Amino acid sequence: MRGNERRNIFLSDDDKERFLNTLKRMKYKYNYKLEAYCLMDNHVHLLINDNGNDISKIMKSINISYVYYFNHQYKRIGHLFQDRFKSELIDNDNYLLSVSAYIHNNPVKAGIVNLPEKYKWSSYNFYIGTKEDKEGLIENGRILALFSNKKKKACTAYRNYVLKFEMVYEILDIDEDRLLYIKENNDYIDSFEDAQKIVHKELEIRGKTFEQMKKDKEFRLELIKKLRSNSNLSLKEIGQICGGISQSMVCKLLSQFKNRP
Repeated sequence: MRGNERRNIFLSDDDKERFLNTLKRMKYKYNYKLEAYCLMDNHVHLLINDNGNDISKIMKSINISYVYYFNHQYKRIGHLFQDRFKSELIDNDNYLLSVSAYIHNNPVKAGIVNLPEKYKWSSYNFYIGTKEDKEGLIENGRILALFSNKKKKACTAYRNYVLKFEMVYEILDIDEDRLLYIKENNDYIDSFEDAQKIVHKELEIRGKTFEQMKKDKEFRLELIKKLRSNSNLSLKEIGQICGGISQSMVCKLLSQFKNRP
């Protein structure tokens, strides 16, 4: 969730406390599981297991509740968040670990701190055992269990994983300046339908069928890279357009490309 026009959605620590309280209330109401979070001044990352509930309703309730507080607190009206929240489905353990590490490394990436444990407004310290989650906000058992069934050992292993983490593919986050540049230069793919049209046009130009594209790995990778670089489509949507492949396979292909010599 990003602030409208890149503006801050938190103007004080009290605002961030209020947002966390909103997450707690909505967690009780919808019975979802919050597996990780990071609150930055102008955006928020949430790793949510919807637990069978409608994620759109969950996010709408969080949004409405916080915006009501913020507008009342600062005597303002109008939108606070930019468009609809952006989301991607996590369908395998490797991607789950990568997303959690990416979220917890956000303050380091932004140059706010040099170590993720030094940032107060994320769930990272709940993971490494330096902060106690007395109110049960975070569900970190699933991720820690991927390292060990012994908590202390799992915490240490998770810390090492996050500190050594290198993002080999983009996770939901398209750089705002790059996005603006793409839009200004008319290369931006604005919707799922536009992306489908572009793929079909490329097929016509090359005289290939959809089935031939699926078998031509280099051509398919070229299309995947184009859609990922020039749009804000999710990995799942890109996979659907490029032959019905899974989100995890899209991640794997992009990762293999970046690791080529």
